[in-house]
Amino acid sequence: MASIQADEELNKGLLSSDRETADPKTIGRVTDYVRNLLTSCSCRYGYLWIAVGIFLQAGQMTLIGEASNMLGVGQAVFVRSCFYVTLIFFVKWGDLAEYGWREIAIVMCFGVTDVLMVVGVGAANLFIWNGDVTAIALNIPLPSIVLAWLLFSEPIYKIDIVLVLVNACGLIFVSEPSFLFPASKIDPDHHNTALGVILAFLGLFGAVTATLTPRALAHRDAYDPCLMASMAGMVGIIMSIGASAVSPQWTLPMDTEEWVVVIALGVVSVSATYSYVKALESENVMTVAVMITLAILLVNLYDFIFTDRKPELPKLLGVALILGSTICKSISC
Repeated sequence: MASIQADEELNKGLLSSDRETADPKTIGRVTDYVRNLLTSCSCRYGYLWIAVGIFLQAGQMTLIGEASNMLGVGQAVFVRSCFYVTLIFFVKWGDLAEYGWREIAIVMCFGVTDVLMVVGVGAANLFIWNGDVTAIALNIPLPSIVLAWLLFSEPIYKIDIVLVLVNACGLIFVSEPSFLFPASKIDPDHHNTALGVILAFLGLFGAVTATLTPRALAHRDAYDPCLMASMAGMVGIIMSIGASAVSPQWTLPMDTEEWVVVIALGVVSVSATYSYVKALESENVMTVAVMITLAILLVNLYDFIFTDRKPELPKLLGVALILGSTICKSISC
């Protein structure tokens, strides 16, 4: 009799335990925990792609400079564009039916401005150091805020104005205009500094505009990274072939080193674009853009370690102001 009562009490305890386990509140807490855990992992996944993108972006800027100096700007654009065109096989063709003439125009605008960035960066490398070119051309976040304010009437705050002014001071120190730095030394290998700076700013304009065009497409739910990259490839091929018709300096790679550089340029450029897109899947645009600007440090380190460039205090201060103002903007968001 006592054993029967003990069994009944045990069964009641098991049943009550099952009820507690099946409590909706408990299930909700477990679901929230799993969701938060997955979100945390997703954020770390995004930061991993950002870290990869920093090195790839630094590699792309360095290789654009190397290829431009070895073969010329037109050849560098052509090689990079050939690799970008391969992304046409990954375009979501079914979504193109929803594109109007404005969406097509925006995609074409991205292609032109992306190539403009490469032309500006490549040509500037013929006149000034790659580290200076990168410090100007990759200074994207704060100029993007100003251009978005002008084009899209997006809000701009007092802290933004202060940071933009600090950022502009950094650009001045990197550029070292002769009327402010008359005692600055002219490097014999990079003699036309003013022209190099102008070309680097052309690259910055292309980079900033190419950053804003995907935002316009995202507002229309028509953003396809593969379509935009392949369009940049087609525009680059057309422009580089057109330039070759009037340029007598068009040459193919002649030795192993040149072939390695041009192939690496294509692979690294496509990989940098892919990592950027993957990072945007879990992080906002400002965070990704700010982190990518850290490639400026890597390119300058490359200049100091692998070339005969010597550190200069004004330029180092300029890089510090550019990166500092950009990071402060990211923190203030």
